[in-house]
Amino acid sequence: MNTYNFKILNAEFDQLVGKLKTEDASYATLSRGIQIVYWILIPFFIFMTIRHYNDSGDFKQIIGGACMVLSFLIFALFFGKYYKEYKYVDYSLPTLLMLKKAAYRYKPFQGRTIWIIVALALMDFGLFYNNQEEGLVLETQVMFIGAILFGLIVGLILWYFKYKPLRDDALRLIAEIEGN
Repeated sequence: MNTYNFKILNAEFDQLVGKLKTEDASYATLSRGIQIVYWILIPFFIFMTIRHYNDSGDFKQIIGGACMVLSFLIFALFFGKYYKEYKYVDYSLPTLLMLKKAAYRYKPFQGRTIWIIVALALMDFGLFYNNQEEGLVLETQVMFIGAILFGLIVGLILWYFKYKPLRDDALRLIAEIEGN
C-alpha cells in the first residue's frame, strides 16, 4: 500500500471512528432509557398481577403476570448489557479488531437476538393468559403480532439508513486492511 492510499485509509478510519463514537454514545443512552422503563414496569406489573389475582382469584392471572414480569426482566437485563457494550467501547484496540467489533455491533440480527424472541414469546404468553377470560385472545394476538411486525419494519428501516452505512464502512475498511 503506497503512502497516498494509507493517508486516505487513515482519514476514512478517523472519520468512521468519529461517527461510531457518536452513534455508540447515542445508542448507549437509548438503551439506558429503555432499561429504566422496564425496571419501572416490573414492580408495576407485579402489583397489578397481585391485585387482579386478589380480585378474581383466578390463578391464570398469576401465570400471565409472571410471564409478563419475566419478559420485562429479560428486556431490562438485555438493554443493560447493550448499555454497557455501547457505553464502554474500547477504541484503543488494534484497528482491525476494533473494526470487526464495530461491524458486529451494528449487525441487525445477532445470535443473542434469541433472548428478544424468548422475551417476546413470554410477553405473548402473558397477554394470552391475561386476556383469556374476556374473550379477547384473537384480537390481542392480532394487535401484538401487528405491533411486533410494525416495530421490526421500522427498526430495519432505521438500521438501513442510520447504522448500515457505519457497518458497510467498517466492513469496507476491514477488506482494505486485509487486502481483499
